[in-house]
Amino acid sequence: MWLGRTACLTIIVSFLIVCVKNCASLTCLTCMYTSSTTQLDNFRVSTRLSHPQCLMEPIKCDRDQDVCVTITMHIGGGDYWMGAGCDRRINFQHMSCQNVRTMSRNVQLGYVQERRSMQRVCVCARDLCNNSRAKTANLIATMLLLILNFL
Repeated sequence: MWLGRTACLTIIVSFLIVCVKNCASLTCLTCMYTSSTTQLDNFRVSTRLSHPQCLMEPIKCDRDQDVCVTITMHIGGGDYWMGAGCDRRINFQHMSCQNVRTMSRNVQLGYVQERRSMQRVCVCARDLCNNSRAKTANLIATMLLLILNFL
């Protein structure tokens, strides 16, 4: 069976789009580097934040990193911990934002404090999708559209 010229071109273009999409590395957002920031494998953790947000900048992911992640946690005393950047899908059980219970450990001068904590873990798989402010703007836009539909 012989395919027409248009069908062949469509198949070739589709193949190239899939190949380019799968071969190109993901770009995520991560916290800008400060004195209270550490980085490991394109994922930065910022501590001693007064709010669960940080100034963000793009970071190129490695080829094996296929999701963008933002994790925030209140660590007490008005301070927050936030991690953002690239990771692997296999490390997460969800593709959305969820509250996840965890144990946190604080070690200072031979003193170890463990406590249960709640982390807000957001996982997504599009370029620059892990901007916490964009999620808030999308929620507000969705609510406004729903209200307008009922008027």
